[in-house]
Amino acid sequence: MSGNPLPPDRFREALARVADWRLSPLEPVACPVCEEDGLVIEDRSTRPYAEWYVLSCPSCGLGHTIHIPMSPIMSGGD
Repeated sequence: MSGNPLPPDRFREALARVADWRLSPLEPVACPVCEEDGLVIEDRSTRPYAEWYVLSCPSCGLGHTIHIPMSPIMSGGD
């Protein structure tokens, strides 16, 4: 991914912005770095294995991918 990476101290805020976006995908989202509206979020998740979100901001040049591993569904059982 090209662009400026997400500073580590802004990771939690980026996750919160993704959560807000998932609840209201048509509402503008502020960038977790520069706070300007216009953050672009692309959901490239491979559920149930992982969530992947590509974040990009035209204002500050943020370009970052967030990967959240998930537990795969296990077959078999008791």
